[in-house]
Amino acid sequence: MMPRTPPPTSPPLDDDDANETRRRVAIAGAASSPPPPRPAMPMFPGDVGPVMLAPPPPLPFFPIAAVQSGLGFMHMSAPPEIVTARSKLNSDAPSFSPRSPAASAAADEVEVRDVWAANLEEELRSIGALLPTYPVVSMDTEFPGTVHDVATPRHLRTPRESYAVVKRNVDELHLLQLGLALSGPAGRCPVAWQFNFAGFDARRDPHSGSSVAMLAAHGVDFTALRRHGIDHGDFARAFGRSKLACGRLTWAAFSGSYDFAYLVKVLTGGRPLPSTLEGFMAKVSKIFGPAVLDVKHLAKFCGGGGGIRGGLEHVAAALGVHRAAGRAHNAGSDSLLTSDVLHAMVDRFFPNSGVLNHAGAIDGLVKCSNLYYKY
Repeated sequence: MMPRTPPPTSPPLDDDDANETRRRVAIAGAASSPPPPRPAMPMFPGDVGPVMLAPPPPLPFFPIAAVQSGLGFMHMSAPPEIVTARSKLNSDAPSFSPRSPAASAAADEVEVRDVWAANLEEELRSIGALLPTYPVVSMDTEFPGTVHDVATPRHLRTPRESYAVVKRNVDELHLLQLGLALSGPAGRCPVAWQFNFAGFDARRDPHSGSSVAMLAAHGVDFTALRRHGIDHGDFARAFGRSKLACGRLTWAAFSGSYDFAYLVKVLTGGRPLPSTLEGFMAKVSKIFGPAVLDVKHLAKFCGGGGGIRGGLEHVAAALGVHRAAGRAHNAGSDSLLTSDVLHAMVDRFFPNSGVLNHAGAIDGLVKCSNLYYKY
């Protein structure tokens, strides 16, 4: 039998030849198979361009006991000191319920109702009767500008530095207007309230001249405020008797450090704000309860590339939300726009009450780092 002749073999490849062969095989394989489809990025077309859906926001802890009540809305474990703080909460703390699709689609007209000294008690009773149906309270304040600032740009300030500036201004200045807009699963309440306060006189009280002029140009009647406005002490006492003080509502504001600070000052008898940020947040938690939201902070988690930035009007436009009534820089109208923006965010970006993961985070007064909000 003849021995089998082995098949001819190619000479061994050196490293350069081997690399070239592998490169040609890779190119041929890529040409023969279609490229994988690019994943579609969901988008919501707003009035000023598409808003990209962001990755889910982090689930933060609130390490300061003053705002740990917000953890009652999270489905996650917490350190022992947080569990201890949470155990002190009312067992039936509020939950955030977004508006139903039918309610969201409704375009009922809304009235912005002025509240003066003469009708304060009557309107607070009306609000109290509506709170079981509309347990989400969005607010806005108007005040005579700011008279103190620091050289550090706002975006570079620490939360404590930001609070120090807020405190200096709020301690010296007067609250002019408070707007309250109610909403809930049933939709938007057909009335928003604008509380008008007495006590400010530009002839004697510190203020920003440009801010007062701007408010006057937008319809704020400073003469009517002096003559018919609500005394701060009367408002504090009436608020304390009303159902707004129950501690089981959801409170919201847009860039709310000054809004909550002015209301804390009024409701504590005009006394200076707490000297520390921790003390201030403890007051906020005590007065308003655990579910305190800042819509400007929430906007950071609503769009790709760092969220939706800008003021209330810009964020509203990005979400396709229009002012339902009134004029800008009037507290009643701005509280109503804040409410509509909040619910637009919840409907699109925060399913299953996920918005309450951010309870207690007031824009400018917290820093977000991974899983923690910290001062």
